[in-house]
Amino acid sequence: MRKMQLGSVLALLGSAGAAGAQSEPIAVPGQPPVFAEPLHKIEIIAFPAEPYTWAPPPPEMIRRTRPDGDPATWLRQTDAPIAAWLAARVMTNVTLVLQVGTDGAVTKCTTQELPGLEPPAWAGDLCPLVVSRARLVPALKDDGSRMPDRFILFVSFAFDPHTRNVPGPLITSSGLSPAPPPAGEFDPQLEDWPPSPRWLSSFSGQPVFKGPVEWAGEAALPGPVIGLMVADRKNGAPDCRVVQSSGDTALDERACTHVRKTLKPAWPNMVPISMRRWPLLLSPAGRGFRALQPDAGLLRWARLEQDEVQRLGQLWRSAAGPVGRVGVSGSLGADGRPGNCRVHDSSGNDAADALACRLFRTEARIVPARDVFGQPMAPPGSVRTEL
Repeated sequence: MRKMQLGSVLALLGSAGAAGAQSEPIAVPGQPPVFAEPLHKIEIIAFPAEPYTWAPPPPEMIRRTRPDGDPATWLRQTDAPIAAWLAARVMTNVTLVLQVGTDGAVTKCTTQELPGLEPPAWAGDLCPLVVSRARLVPALKDDGSRMPDRFILFVSFAFDPHTRNVPGPLITSSGLSPAPPPAGEFDPQLEDWPPSPRWLSSFSGQPVFKGPVEWAGEAALPGPVIGLMVADRKNGAPDCRVVQSSGDTALDERACTHVRKTLKPAWPNMVPISMRRWPLLLSPAGRGFRALQPDAGLLRWARLEQDEVQRLGQLWRSAAGPVGRVGVSGSLGADGRPGNCRVHDSSGNDAADALACRLFRTEARIVPARDVFGQPMAPPGSVRTEL
């Protein structure tokens, strides 16, 4: 039923395309009328991945396959499938899954059908073209040897009879390595702590506190610390909730009582939203508590200091020789050291790339991350640098 409905929509789009196929004049003072065709553009998004998943690569893979050149050159306006689409004048998408060998050549190409959407009849005709033209840098293992990988081409065929074409190439590519999905912002159910600055700026209104509240970085909390989420009473949520316990239930409750009776947050006048909450970190101080208010500008990810980057770079170049720069990244393990390595910008030399990852894992001295309160963040985290 879903396919039938979708087919009806595409049929309507085809009818609209036929009706809007007539060029309309564009008035240019002092010049003859200019006729512009309805919008028709092809956009290619190319990235290494498993089809429709963001599964991580195998642990031994330090460099994923990537295009050697612009994927937009793998299709041409004169190709028969492109001509068929131009004649049909419809919107459609085609996903091609490429198997890439150790020499960077495409060994197999298949079309991937989206749920509820059948690819056009000419979709399979794109594969021979891509197989013959695509050139990729092969994937690399941590021992310096190459390995097969998968590469995805998502080709969007855009057509709009009500929008005029703008000058430019028919086929373009946007981003060779799109960023993976975000790691997860703050859950409104308060399952994660600390909340991200992005969440705070998007969904919270900063309250005004009657009692003293310090900014992160200006005060150190000796501990034990209690993480609280203060809420606007108007939204029906508890006005104080413990999301990071000190381990002492009575102390946690005292901290909430301190917020209610001493700090007394007053919310600014704004449109009420159900997630208007604000985090605080409290620690006992005399008869009361010291409270910190988050500052998004004080968030510090785990990183390498500049002199450390230079030290690693010298070690790498002394062994790698005259090669291009290399960019590496890795996730930190429980010991605060890189537990893995990925090459995101290749030096152009397989052995040099493998050496960069080996030095990064064994030699890098990492400055630990700090959270929105200036407190050390426990691993895992990630580090990215260029040598």
